[in-house]
Amino acid sequence: MHFLVAMAGKGHAIAQNDLGFCYYHGYGVPQNKTEAARLYRLAADKGYSAAQNNLGYCYQNGYGVPQNNTEAARLYRLAADQGVPAA
Repeated sequence: MHFLVAMAGKGHAIAQNDLGFCYYHGYGVPQNKTEAARLYRLAADKGYSAAQNNLGYCYQNGYGVPQNNTEAARLYRLAADQGVPAA
């Protein structure tokens, strides 16, 4: 976990997404969907498709962010355009 936190802190998009996943589910850290969404946003803003999909899910359901279907659809489209099947 320390390595993941360190890499996320250095701006590594995959680590930010993975750490967000940990916060979303409470794996090794206290569950915190607001922190998960924040980390997903950092990675999504770097163009990381998995994070775009994960953040879209957060916006679709109001997990850690205000529910916003327009933003969810925008993020899903970004992820789908990069080949994410779930998007």
